Amino acid sequence: MATLEEPLHVILKRQKMAEADAKTNKLNRELLRWIQSLDLAYSIKNVKRDFANGFLVAEILSRYYDKDISMHSYDNGIGMKIKKDNWDQLAKLFGRFPDLEPLINKGDIDSIIHCQNGAAVAFLTKLYQCLTKRTIQPTAVAPPPTTGSGNFAAPASIAKSLDTVEEIPPYAKPTNSAFIREKMREPEIAETRDQTQLNRKVRDIHSQHEETHQLERLMTDTTDRYPALRSASKATVLRGATKPVRNDDSNPVLMTQQIVREVQIKTINQKGLEKLRATREAKENESLGGSGSSGLLGDGRSGVIASFDSRSMNGGSNPELVQRRRPMDLLNEAVEQKLSGLGLTLKTRGGKDKFENFMDNVYEGQVFGDQHAAEVLRGIEDEAELLALSFLDFPREFWKFVGIMYPFLAELDESHVFFQSTTDLLTAIGQQCVHRDGTASSLLMPEFLLPKFTQILSRYATKRAQLLRVLYAFLPDTVLAHIQAIKHLREALADDIPLFIHMLTILIGMESELDDTLVDLYHYYCCIGLETPCEKLRAACMSMLVPFLNYDVGLVVDLLPRLTQLSSRYAWWEVKAQLVIVASAFLHKVPANRMQNEDEADDSTEKSTRDFTEQIELCLTIIEREFYPESSLNLRRVGLSYLARNLEQYQELVPLYVDVLFSLPTAVRHAMLASNIENSDPFEDEKDGRATTGTKHQLPVRGASGATYELLPLVQNWDSIAIVKQVFYENKSRSPSDLDALNVMLKCFEQLLHAQQQLNVRMLYEQMKGYVVSGLTSANTCELSAGIVKVALVAFDGTDSDLFQHVALVEAMQSLVTRNVEDIRQQTVVKMLHDAHVMNSVWAERVDRCVNNLRSKCDADTFKSSLFSIAFKLDG
Repeated sequence: MATLEEPLHVILKRQKMAEADAKTNKLNRELLRWIQSLDLAYSIKNVKRDFANGFLVAEILSRYYDKDISMHSYDNGIGMKIKKDNWDQLAKLFGRFPDLEPLINKGDIDSIIHCQNGAAVAFLTKLYQCLTKRTIQPTAVAPPPTTGSGNFAAPASIAKSLDTVEEIPPYAKPTNSAFIREKMREPEIAETRDQTQLNRKVRDIHSQHEETHQLERLMTDTTDRYPALRSASKATVLRGATKPVRNDDSNPVLMTQQIVREVQIKTINQKGLEKLRATREAKENESLGGSGSSGLLGDGRSGVIASFDSRSMNGGSNPELVQRRRPMDLLNEAVEQKLSGLGLTLKTRGGKDKFENFMDNVYEGQVFGDQHAAEVLRGIEDEAELLALSFLDFPREFWKFVGIMYPFLAELDESHVFFQSTTDLLTAIGQQCVHRDGTASSLLMPEFLLPKFTQILSRYATKRAQLLRVLYAFLPDTVLAHIQAIKHLREALADDIPLFIHMLTILIGMESELDDTLVDLYHYYCCIGLETPCEKLRAACMSMLVPFLNYDVGLVVDLLPRLTQLSSRYAWWEVKAQLVIVASAFLHKVPANRMQNEDEADDSTEKSTRDFTEQIELCLTIIEREFYPESSLNLRRVGLSYLARNLEQYQELVPLYVDVLFSLPTAVRHAMLASNIENSDPFEDEKDGRATTGTKHQLPVRGASGATYELLPLVQNWDSIAIVKQVFYENKSRSPSDLDALNVMLKCFEQLLHAQQQLNVRMLYEQMKGYVVSGLTSANTCELSAGIVKVALVAFDGTDSDLFQHVALVEAMQSLVTRNVEDIRQQTVVKMLHDAHVMNSVWAERVDRCVNNLRSKCDADTFKSSLFSIAFKLDG
């Protein structure tokens, strides 16, 4: 069959038009240098798309008007509602500053929102000139298309289009449908919701296009319109030159155009469609019902496969016949059921599957809300077991499924609900695939997932941990499978070794089992990363040393002298933080390692213990050099968290630790001291459990190396006895008691009581009771002092010691009797006495004795009007 090839000049013309469109969306050198100097949160990949939602524009303005714009008010989304909300806020901001008034142009903003060629570049040029007061040579930008209100400025646009398309042959010109589709993207039409008005505009566009063609026929002769007829072919020579048709008066005559009616398409009846589909599926089941899929990449053309399975899909243990269906059928049903449960409907379009149609609507953000869409995805996750079995039977559809989910992984931020729901869904499917068939599942990762993920992994460092977790979910949890996966990753990133090393720094944290081969592989690339000049990669590689310590201390011993050279006055804070973490981990590991070696040496004749004195001194030197009150806030928080468990073994660190603790801002210190002990009542029994480290125990900023620093709770891990003694010795000479000191002391007392160390609590209280009681006379510290006394009451329960006979305590209460009943100090002390009174009969008798003693030392009328008399119902 003969094919009609386009002439070379037509191809070149189209290439020039494509290049012209690309140039209109290209930033010149000065604009690009300016944007890069602002250090925006997201890099610019596609100018017209990246600036469409206005988020980056707001971030640029925040660099110049930091007090007038808050980035929390702007959402980095892709829905039309989000885009308009962001630009509405920006338009208000433009009106507040005279320098930004030239930017208030609704037409320009609409063009940017709808990603029209050249609109974003033109706006950025004006923004640059308004903010920097500089003028630059503007990039050649095609003027935005005119969007008239009714007739679309037909005469002017038609005359201009004739000049533009004159050299394009007719068969290369846009058809009616293509012209309408292009016009439908313009702001005025894209935002129209009235169907009647939309139909009218479409008819106007169609009429405009037809009128353009009619004028072309009038103004252009046949030979110019059809360049192919210019060639001197054999038929032309034999036939002779073409002549125009003329009448007797030699005037040109226009041939009457033949009117062709528009094709009418009749929609099929829904019942007939269902009947037709049922008949077709029945025929397919009869002809293909017994065939199965062969191989991972088999055709899998059968619609439903009946086979025996050793386990039922409902979790039963008896073998039963299971119908293995296509994944898309399962996804369609899951979407339909979840939407119906939420009371939502999905409009069909383009003949797509319901699942694909739903994902398109979610991506566009115009039909479903974020929460509803996330609920549907979570509903699909509940069907992970069925989907995993189906994907193993039809692996080619898994490739299609990953392609549908890819935009959510590539274009959304890692904190977006859709990104998280997508990774959770893929992880659940991967785990079920491994549970079903580990060998087949391990083939899905390099064949279908890794090619899709490679580009995202190379571009977005913050997404790497979650995507690598998805990749590992499709692998059996064995050393051999993980080594093979690392080799595939190495082949995919052969041109970027630093990126591959950074992937390994994340993967080592996902390993549940290590052996010599796998450790050697990680250790080799870790040593390479430590020698790189990039401090981000250095910090990431240093995070690998802690798993090495847990596997073999000797792997880190030889690297410690090298680590000290990485520290300098101008080193990045995360490198310093990793140094402190590694030193702390080594100090924590060495005593246990030493004890284990000593036990082994007792059973052997040879001395097998190794002396780590030099390495311990080196680690303590690193800590003293990097961890001090003037270091960065993030470094202090990390150091306090990771050094807390070493204070018992290394008491020389306690003074430095306390100094750094009190150097923190008050709000930060209170947040780090908060724990589940704070929520427990010291009068209740101890409850098992350890405080979880969730979002509130993480640093407010994620490390640029990709590490997330989880802050361990301080109170549960530090040596409370050493801390409370150090705080007391540093503050015992102060009067009145210090608020921050009492707060830390209360945490230590509560932790000791929680650990059932009543003897230590009694010993410490007897030593510090004078300082504690003095805090009752201050409105700021009375509640903290009362809290310490309550802890002491529990610890002294069952002993002969009567805390209320302490002279300083009686004097403090005597000074509070003269206060007003609304005074917080009197209320706090009376409540403390009441809590002790209801503990048991012994303490009730002691409280009554204390109150009666207090009444005898005070004025009768004054005592009668105080809360001490009212609470315990004593007559004056």
